[in-house]
Amino acid sequence: MFDSVNFWIDRVELSGSSTFDTQRYLSNITERQNKNGYSCTGNVGDYWVHIAENGISLKGSLAKNYFGDNLHTLTRRDTKQAIEELSDHLHTDINAARVTRMDVSTVIPTKRTPADYYSHLGNKPHFDRLQSTPDTLYYNNHQRQIIFYDKTKEAATKDVQVPEILQNSNLFRYELRYTKRLNKQLNTDLTAGKLYETGFYRAVIQNWYNEFKTIQKIKNQNFMIDNITTPKEAQTALFATLLQQSGQSVINDFLCELKAKNVFTDKKYYSRLKTDLNKILTTPKGEQSDLMKELETAIFDIARYAR
Repeated sequence: MFDSVNFWIDRVELSGSSTFDTQRYLSNITERQNKNGYSCTGNVGDYWVHIAENGISLKGSLAKNYFGDNLHTLTRRDTKQAIEELSDHLHTDINAARVTRMDVSTVIPTKRTPADYYSHLGNKPHFDRLQSTPDTLYYNNHQRQIIFYDKTKEAATKDVQVPEILQNSNLFRYELRYTKRLNKQLNTDLTAGKLYETGFYRAVIQNWYNEFKTIQKIKNQNFMIDNITTPKEAQTALFATLLQQSGQSVINDFLCELKAKNVFTDKKYYSRLKTDLNKILTTPKGEQSDLMKELETAIFDIARYAR
């Protein structure tokens, strides 16, 4: 379930060896000399490697480095083998390396194209929702990022060969990215060797599931005409239905436009309006869409059976 994983190897972990002993195993080496001393960068497989006197930084996709692409999903056993293989290529044991970024992700074959699911995904507490393109949806905060995107289209753009078993499928990618303060977020001293420990691996996948679970799911609105008794209730029912059809993005775009024009003198009005509109959008009346039932079931099953 891991994709991009960045590491930092402090020189004290090298048992007296120089950080530059690994330089000979890099390709495409670029050297630098400045006031901070000598350093160099290069590549080991998919990883970009920066070597300085105080340590070694590695940035790349653990899945791509191991499989040759990140369409395949790393199991816990694959993760162990991938770290051993990277250690072999560097001729340095990286199990004690500190993890500085970690992406938890997989590809989910779906009945419809990924973009069809986004309008049913609403706000998430403590995250900003941003649909940057028709095919990509982000949830951002200052420590984590969630991204949903169309993996089939991305593979075509990057000229990546899709495995035969996944060809002619809609590939919904869900990634949970830990970008800062990983130790505090995960309540552990996170090293490369911990990634494939059974307890930690299962806990991280459960976090991946829980992050999706706390995204508001927008139900299909019903007019519920039998329950309408006043013109006001009829207006509200129609407005809720039109909001649901437009999706969460129309609320965010409307609020951005109001802020850009400084419509309200009191900034609290923007958050109040957002709360009120989202209450209408996520009203308990209506039925859960078949698309959300499909996606929630798939993500639940992945979290339940991942090993």
